[in-house]
Amino acid sequence: MRKQTSWITALIIAVSIAAVPFAYAQHVRAAAHDHGFGFLGHLQQVRQQLDLTDAQVAQLKTIGAALKEQNAPFRTQLHAGLHSVATTLLTNPNDVATAQTLLDQQTGAEQTVKTNTLAAAAKALNVLTPDQRSKLADMIAKRWAARG
Repeated sequence: MRKQTSWITALIIAVSIAAVPFAYAQHVRAAAHDHGFGFLGHLQQVRQQLDLTDAQVAQLKTIGAALKEQNAPFRTQLHAGLHSVATTLLTNPNDVATAQTLLDQQTGAEQTVKTNTLAAAAKALNVLTPDQRSKLADMIAKRWAARG
């Protein structure tokens, strides 16, 4: 409930200062990051570091393509979601119930994208050897440590 209240507050602030396009653009950029593997998003960079075979790269690309196709309708819904909420509130600032329903739909789509991505990440990690997974874990740990 607290997360939903935060979304509503952020949306009202964005609408009140007429910055809906900027809020929408930030959401789209953030959502785009959720559609990739994150740790394997730059496959060519990690290919050398993990010493991936051509067969592994092909498998990872297939998994990534399947994930992209699976999440395509949800990406469309996510991209249009905040616009719909903003339009609803701009049309009738007191129609919080409809805006909340739209946010709930947005949350459902986000959850589906995350679930699909998690399943694809598990498939991708199964393509790697135990040694490659260990190297990947070290790379991730170093990246997190560098973030501070």
